[in-house]
Amino acid sequence: MPRPYKLSCHCGAIRLEVDAELAGLHECNCSTCARSGFTHWKVPVEAVRLVTQKRRLSTYLWRDADGGHHFCPTCFCPTCGTPILRTGYRDRISVNARCLEGIDVFELEVSRYDGRNLMPPGPTL
Repeated sequence: MPRPYKLSCHCGAIRLEVDAELAGLHECNCSTCARSGFTHWKVPVEAVRLVTQKRRLSTYLWRDADGGHHFCPTCFCPTCGTPILRTGYRDRISVNARCLEGIDVFELEVSRYDGRNLMPPGPTL
């Protein structure tokens, strides 16, 4: 498939383009990713272009105020996640490979990350 790759939420209100190699995908079993089914594709920030207006995105913040999981407020599909301070990956953004248009994620090589046990716990109330 030619680059840039096109991605969208389920209803099409959120659209992205990514000009990066489609590699290094992984699934995570942390409390957030396990529930959303997010398949991470971590790419350089400059490789991602938001085609639709940013104000259409909703963001779920947890752990740090500057990182979060972005999703469509209409269909609730998670599209991307910005880095959190403690990850050390401030130059990358995690795009949900399950939002790729015209690509079957079951045909891609996807590794696993044990976020449930390897990430530090979030805040307790």
